[in-house]
Amino acid sequence: MITAIADSEMRGLIATLASDTFLGRMSGTEGEKKTIAYIAGQLSAYGVSAGMPDGSYFMPFAIPAQKKAVPKDAPGYPGGQVEFHRVMNAMGATGSNNVVGRVAGRNPDGKAVVLMAHWDHLGLCRPAGEPDRICNGAVDNASGTAALLAVAARVSRMRLDRDVWFVFTGAEEWGLLGAKAFAEKPPLPLGAIVAGFNLDTIAVVSAGMPVAMVAEKNSPLVPLVKDAAIAVGRSWDGDDEAAPFIERQDGWPLTQKKVPMVMAGGSFSDMKRLQAFLGKDYHGQNDELTVHTDLGGAVEDANLHIELVRRAASRSFQPKAN
Repeated sequence: MITAIADSEMRGLIATLASDTFLGRMSGTEGEKKTIAYIAGQLSAYGVSAGMPDGSYFMPFAIPAQKKAVPKDAPGYPGGQVEFHRVMNAMGATGSNNVVGRVAGRNPDGKAVVLMAHWDHLGLCRPAGEPDRICNGAVDNASGTAALLAVAARVSRMRLDRDVWFVFTGAEEWGLLGAKAFAEKPPLPLGAIVAGFNLDTIAVVSAGMPVAMVAEKNSPLVPLVKDAAIAVGRSWDGDDEAAPFIERQDGWPLTQKKVPMVMAGGSFSDMKRLQAFLGKDYHGQNDELTVHTDLGGAVEDANLHIELVRRAASRSFQPKAN
């Protein structure tokens, strides 16, 4: 029997990923080395195989030198954004890694399911001399990374028909670079992917929220997500008010290559709460895990994705145009 993901498990994973030990998880830094080693270690412990053809969990990709103009005075910029961009520009050409794992299907038909979450954040995003220089990124995106790890732990034991791939992308904060690298040189044929799910910034709302989604118009995954939401006892929010976020998340590079991708969960059902996070703690020093952090919505979304994968990885699922 597959046990549900609990608050304590999510809280423990987020606490690790958003700890100062990981130095804010900036791509191309010592924080990256610690982060990707941790993720690969967890996947191995869960029994999730390395996903790259060379037998590695790591998919390296190049990051070109950045020349992003940063206003001297930047009202409206998130708290850590200016320093992050300054550091990006100063680093020059560098590189990062996606972490890729795979659970082989027990009754394969050449199709696959992909789940994604970006592991990276802003790193040391305040100038030298500040008392707290680390942007820990508990919500963005330790929450999505933690959920993906927890889902992987269960999928490895579910004996599903189809292959399920777990892709933890780097350099999302640099412009979806890890997702673009995966889309350009994937370790599986993109045409084999029947459903893809991206988890990002999920620890925003409390439990009990309806499930909404961010996806291309008329996505063939709408019936799947709607039915899965109802199956786990959640209501459906189909107003598409979160649609403007579609190009701001790691599913977009795959969507552009005709892969059916979706972000599904409660955070996109309450735009007031999501915008409040984006206008206050997003990309700042206060995006940290505390005893007061409400993970109710994140836990529900993580469990929703177990059901989404169970359905999508069945040979009986054949997506059709909505």
